[in-house]
Amino acid sequence: MNRHICNIVFAIILLTGCAKPYEKHYDLSVDAVAYTLPYTGDTFPLYVYCSGDWTAEFDAEQTWITIAPGTESGSGNGVVRLSYKDNDVAEREVNLVLKSGTFTQTVHITQKYNSTRLEVL
Repeated sequence: MNRHICNIVFAIILLTGCAKPYEKHYDLSVDAVAYTLPYTGDTFPLYVYCSGDWTAEFDAEQTWITIAPGTESGSGNGVVRLSYKDNDVAEREVNLVLKSGTFTQTVHITQKYNSTRLEVL
């Protein structure tokens, strides 16, 4: 009986010693699929989780929001850094489209506007 126990213990040690460490795999993911920005201009990071190469671009050309150079693509987990301008006109929206191979993730971004600003003529 002791011989069987020794064989079982040896097998457990052998199997656990050869096990690969757990690795998390992401096809393509982000923290949130929608963001609402305040009317004051600023920057913010959008975290990307991906196990491969990815790219990020807006679905339409924009003048009020930009992607910081060097953060519009990456490999593995990364950050897209967005900068946006003050807004005192009207609420505005854009979609940021991330792609990795056959996977696509769309992030909807809305910016509020300063409704208290009065223009005196």
